[in-house]
Amino acid sequence: MLRSRLLALATVAVLAVASRSAHAQYVSAYTSCAPPESVYVVWLAYDPSPMAYPNWVGYDVMRRVLPGCDDYVRANDAILPRAGITTYYFQELAPPAGSVVEYRVRAVDASHQEVSIPGFCSPCQSYLNCPLFSSGITVGTLFAAGGFVFVNPCPGTCYPAPYLDPQTAAQLAPYVGTNTTFRFFGQVQCGGVEGCSMTVDHYEMTTCVTGTTTTSWGRLKTIYR
Repeated sequence: MLRSRLLALATVAVLAVASRSAHAQYVSAYTSCAPPESVYVVWLAYDPSPMAYPNWVGYDVMRRVLPGCDDYVRANDAILPRAGITTYYFQELAPPAGSVVEYRVRAVDASHQEVSIPGFCSPCQSYLNCPLFSSGITVGTLFAAGGFVFVNPCPGTCYPAPYLDPQTAAQLAPYVGTNTTFRFFGQVQCGGVEGCSMTVDHYEMTTCVTGTTTTSWGRLKTIYR
């Protein structure tokens, strides 16, 4: 059922991506919890010119656990081969409840080195916690820019900095530009012109905690197998 739902969403997104310029490659990535203990990373690839960038052989899925700013770690062992216009699925053990994980899809050569492709990301990254809303997905103060209210993540963290949905932005308008810190529970979607957006389920006042080095994913996998 979950894979069918993901495939239906993916088909719509591929059609939308395919309407773009035929002179660029695009990847649109998102994530989904797969209860009870898995997570899917799904990306929609529009690759109309297989002869372009011959050193680009496939994809790696990178991740890091937030709020720390550790280097990204490769989640896949083997490169996921480049296959033109298609939908890719990567499944792995879900992070422990309460963890926030950033996933990033990148184009790579045969040595897992990233290949720079203009216009590649639309977007390449996605943020996830499982079960949904089990922890705050970002923490910070608020600022206004371009008619939107954005989260300014706590110093020393790598939480996302999305703009809030209109209803939440209106509720929190008195706190914009102040030192009041909030923890937001919701879903972050990236790829818009303005950056990432957030649909907020609920929020709470809190204080900033500086990001620290997190437990490695290998260690987490060992613990939770």
